[in-house]
Amino acid sequence: MAAEVLKALAHPIRLGVLEALSTGERTVTELYEELGCSQSMMSQQIKTLCQQKLITIRKEGIQKYCALSNRDFLDVFTCMDGHLRKYLNFQE
Repeated sequence: MAAEVLKALAHPIRLGVLEALSTGERTVTELYEELGCSQSMMSQQIKTLCQQKLITIRKEGIQKYCALSNRDFLDVFTCMDGHLRKYLNFQE
């Protein structure tokens, strides 16, 4: 389970989605425009994040809204991101 979640985090667009959602809910359109990728690419990345239960989707009319499924995960993600950045800077 943990390995699959970490694998889901191993993509820059998926990391960008989680970072964008850390400030609140976004539509799929907002996400792919903000992250500069195609709609189909965003759909693939959202599917992976949903499969790992990292985000949830709700439909309202024709819009799909994404949100973090568990705000506690944001603490883990932020901590991990900070440690990785320090480690990578140390390696340079």
